[in-house]
Amino acid sequence: MAYANDVKFIRHNKLNPEDDNARINDCYDLWLAKEEDLLPVEKSWDTDYVDLVTPEVAIERYENYMKANPKARENYNKVRPGFISTYESLLYDRRTVAVAYLKCPWGVNG
Repeated sequence: MAYANDVKFIRHNKLNPEDDNARINDCYDLWLAKEEDLLPVEKSWDTDYVDLVTPEVAIERYENYMKANPKARENYNKVRPGFISTYESLLYDRRTVAVAYLKCPWGVNG
C-alpha cells in the first residue's frame, strides 16, 4: 500500500475552539517521524499510523533537519512556495500543544 506522510498540528485555541487543528498533507522530507516510534491507529478513516510528539520534540527535529540540509528552504520554495512559512508558523505557534506525524493510505485525504 502507498502512504502519504501528513503532519497535524494539534492546537488549543480558546477564542475559536473550532480552529484547534491544522494539517499539512504530503510533507515529504519534513515528515520527521521516527519509523520505529509509529503506532497503529485504531478506528480512523484516514490514518493507519502515528508518531505523536510534543512541540519541543517536533521543533528540535525540524531545526536539526534544516541545519543538516541547508538547501531545504530554497528547494521547497521552488516547488511549494509558502510551504516552509506555513509549516513554521504552525510549528512555532504557542497554541500548538502536540504534533502528530500521520501515515495515511495515499489518496484518502487528498
